[in-house]
This record gives sequence, C-alpha cells and structure tokens, in this order.
Amino acid sequence: MKKAIEEKVAYIVETKDGKVLEVADFNRGNGGALRIWQNAGGETQQWLLEQVVKDFYKITNVFSGKVLDIVMQGVDNGAWAHQWDYIGADSQMWQLEDAGRGFVKIKSKASGKCLDLVGLGTMDGTPVQVWEDVNGKTQLWKLTPATAKKPAAKKAATKKAVAKKPAAKKAAAPKAAAKPAAKKAVAKPAAKAVAKPAVAAKAAAPKKAAEKKTAEDKK
Repeated sequence: MKKAIEEKVAYIVETKDGKVLEVADFNRGNGGALRIWQNAGGETQQWLLEQVVKDFYKITNVFSGKVLDIVMQGVDNGAWAHQWDYIGADSQMWQLEDAGRGFVKIKSKASGKCLDLVGLGTMDGTPVQVWEDVNGKTQLWKLTPATAKKPAAKKAATKKAVAKKPAAKKAAAPKAAAKPAAKKAVAKPAAKAVAKPAVAAKAAAPKKAAEKKTAEDKK
C-alpha cells in the first residue's frame, strides 16, 4: 500500500458506493454475519488492523472484538465472511493490495480471493463474501480513519448554540415599550382641575341672590 496503516487507529472499511463494512445486528458472538450498511458512525462499523506476519493483517471489529473471517475457512468463490475469535488461521489474515485512487483489494491469505459483495450488491444489508479477483467495483475498498468525522459534529453543535442567543434578546425588547403607557395615565387629574371653577360658580350664585334680597328689604 502507498499509505501506511496505523495499528492503534480504528478504520472505516468503505465500498466504492459509500457503504461500510459492519457486524450485523450488534452481534458480539462467533459467527456474527458481516454486511454493508450506510455509515452510522457506530463501533460495529469500526475496525482495527494489526499486522500479524509480513503483508498480512488481522482485521478486528471494535464493537465485538472478533476478527474478519470466512465461514468454515472457505476458499471457494462465494464463501461468506463472518466474525470469529482470533485463532491465527489463514482465513483470518488479509492482505491489502493497492488498487489505485485510494482504494485497496482485501485478499484472503487462505485463498488469495478478494473480499467482495454477494450478487454485486450495493444496498444496505448486502452480505460479504470472497471471490476471485476480477478487478470489479465491489472488490474495491477504502480505509478511512474513523476519527476523521468527529470535528464535524462539534461544529454543528456550536452553530446551534449561537443561533439561540439572538432570540432571547429580541424577546426582551417589548418589555421596554410598555413603559410610555403608564405615563399617559398621569394625564387624568387634568379633568378634575377643570371641574373646580364650576363648583365655585355654583357657590357664588346663592351669595349674590342673598345680597340682592337684603338690598330690596332696605328699600
């Protein structure tokens, strides 16, 4: 391979169509089926590669701790892959052959056949098998460090937190606008002040009438 494998780094094993190799149904047991699925970022889709002998690796699932193996240590075309405890068998050792453009072929030490997809499948749930090298699209895999996707999740969380702050500031603005309404209510006493002269006029009328009557009596 052109790019060295780091043994303490978990990898996503991805098809050319963007699906990834995983252990089906969160299975931790021997014989758990292997398939492809859309990338969900879980540990069932993460793999550790450790070189056992020159040019050959055991490929261990992070979730189950089991290794990529072939059912009944099969060497024929169409033998399915599954997971199993590591026992050092040739069916559990894999060579990574550079296929160009960032892809590799993953070949079994037991048969020299490539890790492949049943029925040339590309859909979620397609099982994994071995097949002779035909340089097919379903025999090409890309190894990407699983940690490469973590920063994207952090950025998305930061944007959401910032977006909420302006909404709180806008909600506080209407409270300040309500104050002038209280000031207008002070204008009511002006009506009382106008009413006072009318009372004074009524009080003065009887007084004038009494004075007039007294003047007439004097006459």
